[in-house]
Amino acid sequence: MRIFDSIRKTEYSTVVALGFFDGVHIGHKQVINTCINNCDENSKSVVFTFKESPHNTLSKTKKPLLTNNEQKFEHIEKLGVDEIFCVDFESVMDLSADEFVRDILSDKLNAKCVVTGFNYRFSKGGKADADELAKLCSKYNIRTIKCEPVVFKGDSVSSTRIRQCIANGDIQAANAMLGYDFVIDTHVRSGNHIGTKINSPTINQRLHTDVVVPKLGVYATMVTVKGKTYIGATNIGTHPTVGQCEPVCETHLLSYDGADIYGESVQTKLVCFVRAEQKFDGIDELVAQIEKDTKTIEDFFKNKSTV
Repeated sequence: MRIFDSIRKTEYSTVVALGFFDGVHIGHKQVINTCINNCDENSKSVVFTFKESPHNTLSKTKKPLLTNNEQKFEHIEKLGVDEIFCVDFESVMDLSADEFVRDILSDKLNAKCVVTGFNYRFSKGGKADADELAKLCSKYNIRTIKCEPVVFKGDSVSSTRIRQCIANGDIQAANAMLGYDFVIDTHVRSGNHIGTKINSPTINQRLHTDVVVPKLGVYATMVTVKGKTYIGATNIGTHPTVGQCEPVCETHLLSYDGADIYGESVQTKLVCFVRAEQKFDGIDELVAQIEKDTKTIEDFFKNKSTV
């Protein structure tokens, strides 16, 4: 898969999937897979997206993301897309609807077919929708496909809905709509070593500053370290018992006995929310609760493997 960070003219026909695709959830995958499935031997599949959130560019109220660009590219590549055009939103935000179709889709990308979600909007101020896109594309002999919403438990899947589920601790619903487990994939850093002092050593990861912060509390996780995966008991929070302010991700690996992994890139997949963060009266009470959490998480994965 090739990635371009600016708009360039293609010398071949394309089928283009349009959208920001934050999270690349199961609704987004329907759009992208439809794009791929409508290619032939003479055309390439293209995802046209943006480096920054259009909403965050235009609004004073910033929304946290589900994925950063690197994560988004990885999910899109797994689907089998030929090319991604990930451009500055400001380079196209002031184009009229007709200018976008004529100058970008027709002249630059040589699109023969364009695929969008049911709620796609574009052009200056987001005034044009998928139906307007279809009318304009017909002028340039471009076919359009508008995908219907993917429904989960009675409502349409959306990045906003998934974001709310993660923030509320409903990680299993979020994962079902994402089509994969929400992951924290940052490098391990040195922490305050409280876990070591209470015989429960942890790996410490910073949270992405622009990605949604899960509900503070304890999670059952699957953690990949150097290609191997372990069950983890992960606490995302401020550790009020020992007096810390900045939310961090700390994970006790239930069966890891290897060397220190400071500086290693680790993937911590959140599988199930166990309990909310709470403040304990002292270290002894904290240790007792950690033992309970560990047992709960072990039982969860044991039961999950037998279902």
